[in-house]
Formats: sequence, C-alpha cells, structure tokens
Amino acid sequence: MSTKKVIKTHTAQLTSISDKKAVDVEIEDLARLREIRALVEANNQSSLPTELVICQIYMESRFDKNARSDGSSARGLMQLLRAPIRELYRLENLKKPSRERRREADLYREADEFHDSAQILDEATNIRVGTAYMQALIEKRTAAHAGDPVSEAYKDYRGVRNGIYYSKIKAAAERLTAAPESMQILRDMVK
Repeated sequence: MSTKKVIKTHTAQLTSISDKKAVDVEIEDLARLREIRALVEANNQSSLPTELVICQIYMESRFDKNARSDGSSARGLMQLLRAPIRELYRLENLKKPSRERRREADLYREADEFHDSAQILDEATNIRVGTAYMQALIEKRTAAHAGDPVSEAYKDYRGVRNGIYYSKIKAAAERLTAAPESMQILRDMVK
C-alpha cells in the first residue's frame, strides 16, 4: 500500500504594497568588531595600540572595506589616498642601496597601479599599508621633535591640523579599551 504525501499549503495575507514603513535590521556588529580587531592585531605595522587603529578604521570607513569617498582617491577600510601609497613606495626605495634604487616615475606608476587595484581593498592589506603609513608619519614627527608625534601624525594623515580627528579617536579608543565589545562607543564617536 502506498501512502501519498500531502503537500501542505499556507494561506496568509500578503503585505500590502503600500506598506513602506522602514524596518531596522540588526547587523551583527559585534562579530564585525571582532573581525576587525583580529585583523588589526595580525596586521598592525605601527606602534599604535589596537583600539586606536580600530577607532581610526571605524571613523574612516565604518568597517566597510569597499568605502569610497566622492571626489577623493580614498579607498578601503583606512581610506588610503594615492599620495600616501606613493610615499611608502618612495621610502622603501630609499632603504635600498643607491645602485638598486628605482626611478621615482617608475615607483609612482607602480604605487598608483597598486592603489587602483582590488588588492588595496583586501582588508588585511589595507590595514598593513595604512598602519605602515601611520608609522612612517610617527617616525617623521619623532625625528622632527614636533610636539606629540602621534597627535601630529594623525593631523598629517587626516590632512587637517585642528586635532579634532585625533582627539575623537583617542577618547573612543580609551573607552573601547575598557569595554572592548562595545559598538556604541564607535557609533558615539562619529556623531
């Protein structure tokens, strides 16, 4: 004797097309914060504490690896501009013996190709390059004996000399150190 499978049907009222009420969708923010923290811990090329870099990344891109800024060459988590990439290539070139150094025009072309590639959007790469650039800025300011090298480096990174950028991320980083799983601290920082 064969038994027939009964296909169950469901009748329910469909949502009206005119129902356009906004719905808040809870994104797994804590998981993303944990991912970013792990990426920073594994790829930080600077002397900056993890929490400071996390706050910088959130301030720059809200953890969006594909973030772009209209009218700017800024790309990725740390919103890296073309000029800092060129500067890193130039600094690396200077570390080589003079007979092995490359022409500046070739370096800049290579740096621009890297900046324009999908590789710069790789989260680990973006953090490595962004924090390497921050470290270069810190070392430059340390050598110049110009105030607090970290504060001055952030002014250089942001391109604004008023210090507000650094004061916001520094204060948020201090709070994040005390409450390492609080996304609210990051949200409040960008208000």
